[in-house]
Amino acid sequence: MPCCDGAIAPEGRTRPRHSGVLMTGGLLAAAFGGGPVAEAFDRSGERRWHATGYVSRWVNTDLLDVPSRAITGNLSFSDTNFAGVGLSRVIVPSFSTPLPFTDFAFRGNRIELEGQVLKHFGGQSHWEGTLALMFRTGQIPLGGGLEANLAVGEGLSVASERPRFEGAIDVRPSRTLNYLAFEAEFSHASAPGVSFVTRLHHRSGVFGLIAPKKSGSNFIGVGIRFDLR
Repeated sequence: MPCCDGAIAPEGRTRPRHSGVLMTGGLLAAAFGGGPVAEAFDRSGERRWHATGYVSRWVNTDLLDVPSRAITGNLSFSDTNFAGVGLSRVIVPSFSTPLPFTDFAFRGNRIELEGQVLKHFGGQSHWEGTLALMFRTGQIPLGGGLEANLAVGEGLSVASERPRFEGAIDVRPSRTLNYLAFEAEFSHASAPGVSFVTRLHHRSGVFGLIAPKKSGSNFIGVGIRFDLR
């Protein structure tokens, strides 16, 4: 099977009995535009929201074999696809990750919360929803005004019915599986706020942890992203 199991709180005075309420309110304020996180956005001018449209196709290989097969041009596909949209909110704005024992740091990293709604067609015809946390690197200059960043996401994927292509002869497909995303985003100075995205979309049972082994799928696709600020 082409699946695999490799497959902030506001400042000010508070009373102890209200601390839980205030903490919850602070987190909601941070997520939706208030508090220190909003101030960080205002200072940096970073995007807060972005929306993406995707199309993807089933790839006949295990997750760990995708990079080598992509490099050698040895990827094969099946006639089952999906199209959909995703909406992301940056929940931790730009931060640095130092490299241990050096003065070097990876700058401009972000953490995002992403939700997607996808419609499968071809060999499968169900709907799928995903919710994931995405770690995104800072911008990487490629020259000539072209930039890129890389992202990896971890979350859950839920299908509206048992997928027809997932599983094996002795494994019944599961509606709910672990979700992994690996993405590269490309943008150019001539088109601010618009970017091109390539993504690997992976569902699996995590080596039998939440579903039988051999449960899952891999899709490779492309998308167009718009910053909503």
